[in-house]
Amino acid sequence: MEQTDVNEALFLVEAPLEEVINSFYHMSVASDGEPVTRHVCPNLEMMLIFNFGVPIRISFHNNPLQTEIIRRTTVIGPLRQMLNYELLPGADALVVNFKFNGFQRLFSMPLTGLTGEEGTGAEILTDQDRFDSLWEKLKALPTAAQRVSLLKQSASGLLKENDQVFQTVISNLAKFFNPRVDPVKAIAADTRLSERSIQLKFQKHTGYSVKELLRFLRFKEVIAYILARSNQQIAIFDLIGRHDYHDQSHLIKDFQYFLGLAPQQFIKNLNNGSFCVVGDTYPSQP
Repeated sequence: MEQTDVNEALFLVEAPLEEVINSFYHMSVASDGEPVTRHVCPNLEMMLIFNFGVPIRISFHNNPLQTEIIRRTTVIGPLRQMLNYELLPGADALVVNFKFNGFQRLFSMPLTGLTGEEGTGAEILTDQDRFDSLWEKLKALPTAAQRVSLLKQSASGLLKENDQVFQTVISNLAKFFNPRVDPVKAIAADTRLSERSIQLKFQKHTGYSVKELLRFLRFKEVIAYILARSNQQIAIFDLIGRHDYHDQSHLIKDFQYFLGLAPQQFIKNLNNGSFCVVGDTYPSQP
Protein backbone atom coordinates (compact mmCIF):
# COMPACT_ATOMS: atom_id res chain seq x y z
CA MET A 1 0.00 0.00 0.00
CA GLU A 2 1.33 3.44 -0.85
CA GLN A 3 2.45 5.81 1.90
CA THR A 4 -0.34 8.30 2.70
CA ASP A 5 -1.62 10.41 5.54
CA VAL A 6 -4.05 7.64 6.53
CA ASN A 7 -3.41 5.90 9.84
CA GLU A 8 -4.67 2.32 9.63
CA ALA A 9 -4.99 -0.56 12.08
CA LEU A 10 -6.43 -4.04 11.55
CA PHE A 11 -7.80 -5.89 14.58
CA LEU A 12 -8.20 -9.65 14.24
CA VAL A 13 -10.99 -11.69 15.80
CA GLU A 14 -10.84 -14.68 18.13
CA ALA A 15 -13.29 -17.54 18.73
CA PRO A 16 -16.24 -17.64 18.85
CA LEU A 17 -16.66 -14.35 16.96
CA GLU A 18 -14.34 -15.54 14.19
CA GLU A 19 -17.36 -17.47 12.84
CA VAL A 20 -19.22 -14.22 12.08
CA ILE A 21 -16.69 -11.36 11.91
CA ASN A 22 -13.64 -11.25 9.67
CA SER A 23 -11.92 -8.21 11.17
CA PHE A 24 -12.20 -4.72 12.62
CA TYR A 25 -10.51 -1.99 10.59
CA HIS A 26 -9.71 1.49 11.94
CA MET A 27 -8.75 4.38 9.68
CA SER A 28 -8.08 8.03 10.46
CA VAL A 29 -6.51 11.11 8.91
CA ALA A 30 -4.82 13.87 10.92
CA SER A 31 -6.43 17.30 10.90
CA ASP A 32 -3.49 18.61 8.87
CA GLY A 33 -3.37 15.61 6.52
CA GLU A 34 -4.33 15.32 2.86
CA PRO A 35 -7.60 13.86 1.51
CA VAL A 36 -7.36 10.24 0.38
CA THR A 37 -9.66 8.23 -1.91
CA ARG A 38 -9.78 4.43 -1.66
CA HIS A 39 -11.60 1.61 -3.48
CA VAL A 40 -12.82 -1.65 -1.93
CA CYS A 41 -13.29 -4.64 -4.24
CA PRO A 42 -16.68 -6.42 -4.03
CA ASN A 43 -16.88 -9.33 -1.59
CA LEU A 44 -20.64 -10.02 -1.17
CA GLU A 45 -20.27 -9.28 2.54
CA MET A 46 -21.84 -6.84 4.99
CA MET A 47 -20.03 -3.95 6.64
CA LEU A 48 -21.05 -1.94 9.69
CA ILE A 49 -19.33 1.45 9.82
CA PHE A 50 -19.03 3.72 12.87
CA ASN A 51 -17.90 7.22 11.93
CA PHE A 52 -16.50 9.43 14.71
CA GLY A 53 -14.92 12.12 12.56
CA VAL A 54 -15.87 14.31 9.62
CA PRO A 55 -18.50 12.96 7.17
CA ILE A 56 -17.24 10.39 4.65
CA ARG A 57 -18.39 10.57 1.03
CA ILE A 58 -18.90 7.25 -0.77
CA SER A 59 -20.08 5.84 -4.09
CA PHE A 60 -20.40 2.44 -5.77
CA HIS A 61 -19.15 0.89 -9.00
CA ASN A 62 -17.42 3.50 -11.19
CA ASN A 63 -19.66 6.35 -10.05
CA PRO A 64 -17.98 9.56 -8.82
CA LEU A 65 -18.24 10.55 -5.18
CA GLN A 66 -21.48 12.48 -4.86
CA THR A 67 -23.89 13.06 -2.00
CA GLU A 68 -23.95 9.63 -0.26
CA ILE A 69 -22.44 10.39 3.14
CA ILE A 70 -21.59 8.37 6.23
CA ARG A 71 -22.21 10.53 9.32
CA ARG A 72 -22.55 8.23 12.36
CA THR A 73 -23.50 4.61 11.68
CA THR A 74 -24.07 2.97 8.33
CA VAL A 75 -24.65 -0.57 7.08
CA ILE A 76 -23.39 -1.43 3.59
CA GLY A 77 -23.87 -4.74 1.83
CA PRO A 78 -23.89 -7.29 0.51
CA LEU A 79 -21.06 -5.55 -1.35
CA ARG A 80 -21.81 -6.59 -4.92
CA GLN A 81 -19.84 -3.81 -6.58
CA MET A 82 -16.76 -1.75 -5.89
CA LEU A 83 -17.07 0.73 -3.00
CA ASN A 84 -15.30 4.09 -3.28
CA TYR A 85 -14.76 6.34 -0.26
CA GLU A 86 -13.04 9.60 0.57
CA LEU A 87 -11.20 10.31 3.82
CA LEU A 88 -10.81 14.01 4.59
CA PRO A 89 -8.59 15.60 7.28
CA GLY A 90 -10.18 14.75 10.61
CA ALA A 91 -11.58 11.40 9.44
CA ASP A 92 -11.93 8.73 12.13
CA ALA A 93 -13.90 5.56 11.35
CA LEU A 94 -14.12 1.97 12.54
CA VAL A 95 -15.38 -0.75 10.19
CA VAL A 96 -16.74 -4.17 11.17
CA ASN A 97 -16.20 -6.60 8.27
CA PHE A 98 -18.59 -9.55 8.55
CA LYS A 99 -18.22 -13.08 7.26
CA PHE A 100 -20.74 -14.89 5.05
CA ASN A 101 -24.03 -14.73 7.02
CA GLY A 102 -22.43 -13.15 10.10
CA PHE A 103 -24.49 -9.95 10.04
CA GLN A 104 -27.79 -11.81 9.85
CA ARG A 105 -26.67 -14.25 12.54
CA LEU A 106 -25.85 -11.46 15.00
CA PHE A 107 -28.75 -9.09 14.32
CA SER A 108 -31.48 -11.48 13.11
CA MET A 109 -32.29 -9.10 10.27
CA PRO A 110 -33.57 -11.00 7.20
CA LEU A 111 -31.60 -9.75 4.23
CA THR A 112 -34.23 -10.79 1.67
CA GLY A 113 -35.67 -7.68 0.09
CA LEU A 114 -33.16 -5.30 1.64
CA THR A 115 -31.20 -5.27 -1.61
CA GLY A 116 -32.67 -4.69 -5.03
CA GLU A 117 -33.12 -7.20 -7.80
CA GLU A 118 -30.48 -5.52 -9.94
CA GLY A 119 -26.82 -5.33 -9.02
CA THR A 120 -26.44 -1.58 -9.61
CA GLY A 121 -27.42 0.38 -6.54
CA ALA A 122 -28.36 -2.76 -4.63
CA GLU A 123 -26.23 -2.04 -1.58
CA ILE A 124 -27.86 -1.07 1.69
CA LEU A 125 -26.91 2.46 2.68
CA THR A 126 -28.78 3.77 5.71
CA ASP A 127 -28.04 5.42 9.02
CA GLN A 128 -29.29 2.80 11.45
CA ASP A 129 -31.06 4.11 14.59
CA ARG A 130 -30.58 0.73 16.25
CA PHE A 131 -26.82 1.37 16.53
CA ASP A 132 -27.00 4.95 17.88
CA SER A 133 -26.71 3.94 21.54
CA LEU A 134 -23.66 1.81 20.79
CA TRP A 135 -22.16 4.67 18.75
CA GLU A 136 -22.48 6.98 21.76
CA LYS A 137 -20.63 4.49 23.99
CA LEU A 138 -17.90 3.97 21.40
CA LYS A 139 -17.48 7.71 20.83
CA ALA A 140 -16.74 8.21 24.54
CA LEU A 141 -13.75 5.83 24.42
CA PRO A 142 -10.36 7.39 23.64
CA THR A 143 -8.70 4.66 21.53
CA ALA A 144 -9.58 2.36 18.66
CA ALA A 145 -8.42 -0.66 20.67
CA GLN A 146 -10.91 0.15 23.46
CA ARG A 147 -13.68 0.61 20.92
CA VAL A 148 -12.90 -2.75 19.33
CA SER A 149 -12.94 -4.38 22.76
CA LEU A 150 -16.43 -2.99 23.45
CA LEU A 151 -17.64 -4.14 20.02
CA LYS A 152 -16.36 -7.66 20.66
CA GLN A 153 -18.11 -7.72 24.02
CA SER A 154 -21.37 -6.51 22.48
CA ALA A 155 -21.18 -8.98 19.58
CA SER A 156 -20.47 -11.91 21.91
CA GLY A 157 -23.73 -11.20 23.71
CA LEU A 158 -25.67 -11.31 20.42
CA LEU A 159 -24.13 -14.46 18.93
CA LYS A 160 -26.70 -17.14 18.14
CA GLU A 161 -26.59 -20.59 16.58
CA ASN A 162 -27.17 -20.82 12.85
CA ASP A 163 -30.56 -21.72 11.47
CA GLN A 164 -30.60 -25.54 11.08
CA VAL A 165 -31.41 -25.55 7.37
CA PHE A 166 -28.84 -22.89 6.61
CA GLN A 167 -26.25 -24.73 8.69
CA THR A 168 -26.86 -27.71 6.42
CA VAL A 169 -26.12 -25.50 3.42
CA ILE A 170 -22.90 -24.25 5.04
CA SER A 171 -21.72 -27.79 5.74
CA ASN A 172 -22.17 -28.58 2.03
CA LEU A 173 -20.35 -25.54 0.65
CA ALA A 174 -17.79 -27.73 -1.11
CA LYS A 175 -20.47 -28.50 -3.69
CA PHE A 176 -20.40 -24.85 -4.80
CA PHE A 177 -16.90 -25.34 -6.18
CA ASN A 178 -17.66 -28.32 -8.40
CA PRO A 179 -18.51 -27.01 -11.90
CA ARG A 180 -20.12 -30.32 -12.83
CA VAL A 181 -22.63 -30.20 -9.96
CA ASP A 182 -25.70 -28.03 -9.46
CA PRO A 183 -25.13 -27.17 -5.76
CA VAL A 184 -28.79 -26.57 -4.91
CA LYS A 185 -29.90 -29.86 -6.47
CA ALA A 186 -27.02 -31.75 -4.82
CA ILE A 187 -27.76 -30.34 -1.35
CA ALA A 188 -31.49 -30.99 -1.81
CA ALA A 189 -30.79 -34.61 -2.74
CA ASP A 190 -28.49 -35.13 0.24
CA THR A 191 -30.74 -33.45 2.81
CA ARG A 192 -34.24 -34.26 1.46
CA LEU A 193 -35.01 -30.54 1.52
CA SER A 194 -36.72 -28.89 -1.43
CA GLU A 195 -34.62 -26.80 -3.80
CA ARG A 196 -36.96 -23.88 -3.15
CA SER A 197 -36.46 -24.01 0.63
CA ILE A 198 -32.70 -24.00 0.19
CA GLN A 199 -32.83 -21.04 -2.20
CA LEU A 200 -35.13 -19.04 0.11
CA LYS A 201 -32.98 -19.69 3.17
CA PHE A 202 -29.87 -18.73 1.27
CA GLN A 203 -31.42 -15.44 0.14
CA LYS A 204 -32.68 -14.64 3.64
CA HIS A 205 -29.34 -15.24 5.34
CA THR A 206 -27.03 -13.70 2.74
CA GLY A 207 -29.07 -11.17 0.75
CA TYR A 208 -28.20 -12.68 -2.62
CA SER A 209 -28.98 -15.76 -4.68
CA VAL A 210 -26.98 -18.93 -5.25
CA LYS A 211 -26.59 -17.87 -8.89
CA GLU A 212 -25.02 -14.59 -7.79
CA LEU A 213 -22.65 -16.46 -5.48
CA LEU A 214 -21.44 -18.79 -8.22
CA ARG A 215 -20.73 -15.83 -10.50
CA PHE A 216 -18.87 -14.02 -7.74
CA LEU A 217 -16.77 -17.04 -6.72
CA ARG A 218 -15.34 -17.32 -10.22
CA PHE A 219 -14.59 -13.59 -10.31
CA LYS A 220 -12.99 -13.82 -6.88
CA GLU A 221 -10.58 -16.45 -8.20
CA VAL A 222 -9.66 -14.12 -11.08
CA ILE A 223 -8.87 -11.29 -8.67
CA ALA A 224 -6.84 -13.62 -6.43
CA TYR A 225 -4.84 -14.80 -9.46
CA ILE A 226 -4.10 -11.19 -10.45
CA LEU A 227 -3.14 -10.15 -6.91
CA ALA A 228 -0.73 -13.09 -6.62
CA ARG A 229 1.07 -11.77 -9.73
CA SER A 230 1.22 -8.07 -9.00
CA ASN A 231 3.67 -6.13 -11.16
CA GLN A 232 3.76 -9.03 -13.65
CA GLN A 233 2.45 -9.12 -17.19
CA ILE A 234 -0.92 -10.90 -17.22
CA ALA A 235 -2.44 -12.09 -20.47
CA ILE A 236 -6.20 -11.62 -20.73
CA PHE A 237 -6.61 -14.85 -22.67
CA ASP A 238 -4.80 -16.69 -19.87
CA LEU A 239 -7.49 -15.45 -17.45
CA ILE A 240 -10.23 -16.57 -19.85
CA GLY A 241 -8.92 -20.13 -20.22
CA ARG A 242 -7.84 -20.60 -16.61
CA HIS A 243 -11.16 -19.48 -15.13
CA ASP A 244 -13.58 -21.00 -17.67
CA TYR A 245 -14.93 -17.84 -19.26
CA HIS A 246 -16.55 -18.27 -22.67
CA ASP A 247 -14.56 -15.50 -24.33
CA GLN A 248 -13.06 -12.06 -23.79
CA SER A 249 -16.43 -10.29 -23.77
CA HIS A 250 -17.64 -12.64 -21.01
CA LEU A 251 -14.64 -11.75 -18.82
CA ILE A 252 -14.98 -8.03 -19.54
CA LYS A 253 -18.70 -8.18 -18.66
CA ASP A 254 -17.88 -9.47 -15.16
CA PHE A 255 -15.20 -6.82 -14.62
CA GLN A 256 -17.65 -4.14 -15.69
CA TYR A 257 -20.39 -5.58 -13.46
CA PHE A 258 -18.30 -5.86 -10.29
CA LEU A 259 -15.81 -3.02 -10.73
CA GLY A 260 -16.93 -0.81 -13.59
CA LEU A 261 -13.45 -1.24 -15.09
CA ALA A 262 -11.89 -3.19 -17.92
CA PRO A 263 -9.48 -5.99 -16.80
CA GLN A 264 -6.36 -4.18 -18.00
CA GLN A 265 -7.45 -0.96 -16.33
CA PHE A 266 -7.92 -2.78 -13.02
CA ILE A 267 -4.49 -4.42 -13.30
CA LYS A 268 -2.91 -1.04 -14.01
CA ASN A 269 -4.69 0.70 -11.14
CA LEU A 270 -3.66 -1.95 -8.62
CA ASN A 271 -0.14 -0.59 -8.63
CA ASN A 272 -1.17 2.81 -7.27
CA GLY A 273 -2.12 1.33 -3.89
CA SER A 274 -5.65 2.73 -3.70
CA PHE A 275 -7.47 -0.61 -4.11
CA CYS A 276 -8.30 -2.70 -1.07
CA VAL A 277 -9.32 -6.35 -1.07
CA VAL A 278 -10.94 -7.28 2.24
CA GLY A 279 -9.41 -10.40 3.79
CA ASP A 280 -10.81 -13.80 2.79
CA THR A 281 -14.30 -13.32 4.20
CA TYR A 282 -15.82 -15.98 2.02
CA PRO A 283 -15.43 -19.77 2.01
CA SER A 284 -12.52 -20.79 -0.21
CA GLN A 285 -12.28 -23.79 -2.47
CA PRO A 286 -11.45 -26.89 -0.45
